[in-house]
Amino acid sequence: MLMKDASILIVDDDQDVLTAVRLLLKTEVKQVVTEKNPENLKHLLSQQPFDLILLDMNFNSSINTGNEGFFWLKKIKDYKSEALVIMITAYGDIDLAVRSLKEGAADFVVKPWHNERLVETIKDALKRKGARSAQHIASASSIIGSELLGESKSMEDVFFKIEKIAPTDANILIL
Repeated sequence: MLMKDASILIVDDDQDVLTAVRLLLKTEVKQVVTEKNPENLKHLLSQQPFDLILLDMNFNSSINTGNEGFFWLKKIKDYKSEALVIMITAYGDIDLAVRSLKEGAADFVVKPWHNERLVETIKDALKRKGARSAQHIASASSIIGSELLGESKSMEDVFFKIEKIAPTDANILIL
């Protein structure tokens, strides 16, 4: 999917973040919708389809574990299993990134982000959306070698996670 045709929902409790992302994306995408209250997610998702959701991981200023984001990610996936969600947080680390991918997020971005990096992350996620491209499988295979084979959605997810985590020094167990 092309970014210029995308409808994006941004959910963050910080109005400054919502404004910054809206200004960044307004010339890049078809539509940007912002929401401060994650309680309104189900209503918003029932009103219109979104191609991508940027979801903050912390909605309470005194808690920065990311658990709120995981809660809302699960709610989104329960309601729209095909939803493409990129998690965003100011308190990011490798463990949160890995857990985000494991729980169904398409990607993970740390605030403050570099504008070009955020736009590229969104473009990449939209390109992957719904696609079963041989190029993606070949790209993942080049990182992990030819020992793993498969073109199923599950294997594509495994290849994507390996590709994302490979540049880090994190120890990963894929089940």
